[in-house]
Amino acid sequence: MNDVETSRTNQVLLLDDDQDLREGLKWMFESADLPVHGYGRFEDLRTELDAHVNSAARLCFLLDLRMPDISGLEVFQWLHRERYSLERLPVIFLTGHGDISTAVEAVKNGAFDFYEKPTTDARLIERVRQALRKSGEFLDNQDTLKEWMARIDTLSPREREVMALVAQGRLNKVIAADLDISMRTVEVHRANVFDKLRIRSAAELATLLSKLQERLGYDPLI
Repeated sequence: MNDVETSRTNQVLLLDDDQDLREGLKWMFESADLPVHGYGRFEDLRTELDAHVNSAARLCFLLDLRMPDISGLEVFQWLHRERYSLERLPVIFLTGHGDISTAVEAVKNGAFDFYEKPTTDARLIERVRQALRKSGEFLDNQDTLKEWMARIDTLSPREREVMALVAQGRLNKVIAADLDISMRTVEVHRANVFDKLRIRSAAELATLLSKLQERLGYDPLI
């Protein structure tokens, strides 16, 4: 576990119109050292959600499927429309017995899990911890991405061109011919790329760019 992860706090968000259930779950989770922000109305949650999402805390969202003013499924669809990441904000539905099929469909659409009420259960605590770890991994990946984007932004346009060709395994003389520059200039640019990105080889560069694109969704060659 890295230093960033150990410094993160946990936060469980709970949206359920049943005050007794909210208080029971709040007591259960806080007894397990998991702080809870409970909401009885979606509008109250919505006004504070961005503050939670933009914080450094790992999050898990416990969402009641059946509420009088807005259903949990409608809230889940709203999260999709507003483009909230379900990796940053894993959702666990709280369901009644008759809602199981709906909850299963929600899991297929990206929800983390569902639990049938009553939910005062050690298994739910463990599942919430797993969701919090997923949220933490997302935050760690975002921190890594920001760090690498900052390094790559220090490259000049020509250095980016050389970086792309080096990552493809091209020899210096081939890069020089492709870019119509001298081999000595290629060597300088290549050294600058390695220095600015703090890497030591073309193989390390190729692995880095592949991970940035595949795992973090960032293509520095565009």
